[in-house]
Amino acid sequence: MKKLIYTFAVLMLVLSSCSSDDSKSNSLSNNPEANADYNASNYGIYKGVMVGSSGVVFVNINNNGHVSAKMIVDGSTHNFTTEQTVALGEETDLTFTNGDEFFTFHVGAGGEDPAITDISMEGHPFAFAEIVKEFSDSQVKCFQGNYTGDDTGVFNLILIENNFYGLAKPDTSEDAFWIEATSDGSGNIEGTFMDGTFTGTIDGNSLSGNWSNTSAESGSWSGERTL
Repeated sequence: MKKLIYTFAVLMLVLSSCSSDDSKSNSLSNNPEANADYNASNYGIYKGVMVGSSGVVFVNINNNGHVSAKMIVDGSTHNFTTEQTVALGEETDLTFTNGDEFFTFHVGAGGEDPAITDISMEGHPFAFAEIVKEFSDSQVKCFQGNYTGDDTGVFNLILIENNFYGLAKPDTSEDAFWIEATSDGSGNIEGTFMDGTFTGTIDGNSLSGNWSNTSAESGSWSGERTL
């Protein structure tokens, strides 16, 4: 009887875990949130990834009449606001705050060159973020992951159309480095980073592959979509 109860408990735990994973996957939208009226302006939706811990970033610049931002870092959501105003079709610089936390957001008048700088969040020193503009016909998807092997660290990627952008940060360093890659449309990924290359595949909301660098170091990497 005890064995039966134990088996039932393990089964329920497994089913609960699977249900949680399915729920998380199902909660991710597969449609752009960006308003078509703002595809060529500073207004709209911006999404990205963060390292120095690990997280994703979402910025709304009057896409639906509101200006707001949030960072989900290590599973914790930080909601940001700004008291500054934004004008359509103008270069934009905003300081977003959440209590003592803050960061600066910049974007050009036509939505070009979005950037997040000066991140200050307690418990997350040496934080860096990369962000891109979403379009009404091109959804931005964000993946969080890690790389392991001869070196270890955070490996976070942004996907728009067949292009990947992102950041990686070694566990033993205060610095982050840029990641860039392309997909052939059939699920195969080829990319580069500082002094190295990586390959992999995308399968639904999951990414995985291998990396190597010019120092003869190598290993594997993987990630899951979280935004």
